[in-house]
Amino acid sequence: MFLGLSATTPGPESPAAAGDVVKDACKEAAASHKKVLVLFHASWCHWCHKLDTLLTSPDCKDLFGQSYVIRHLTIMESNDKKNQENPGALELYMKYAGGNQQGIPFFIIMSDDGTVIADSRIKPEGAAPGSTGDNMGYPSSKNEVEYFMRVLHETTPLSADQLGVIAGKLGKS
Repeated sequence: MFLGLSATTPGPESPAAAGDVVKDACKEAAASHKKVLVLFHASWCHWCHKLDTLLTSPDCKDLFGQSYVIRHLTIMESNDKKNQENPGALELYMKYAGGNQQGIPFFIIMSDDGTVIADSRIKPEGAAPGSTGDNMGYPSSKNEVEYFMRVLHETTPLSADQLGVIAGKLGKS
């Protein structure tokens, strides 16, 4: 007896919609008393990979993990990898980066209610989140590392020694 069933191989799973990724991260952050770090990136981006390496390095992974729920949103992929982009991620990037001239990696840090409290645009101390500034991408210059460390100091409970571990990793890049 033929039942008309056929075996099919499922295709690659589509990436989650950006809004859902952020919403779920905020929910997890609220439950764990953390903030949300959203990293906009692409597979071809060398500096994005360097930032991921920092975030996941054995010396730093737990330091970032105790303060942030980290999520990646894929944008700006090459034409043959457009299917890897999170739907709606480019629009979020444009909203928070103030247009697509900022480049990637680009990050935002949000409170658990979704309010952006910091981003990767270098701004004078005391400037409001979302104010203009140039994206540091991966912090490599002295000015970029200083800004990144200031953002971490302002958005985490990390001690000076713990922040020093991260700064030391940046100094070796």
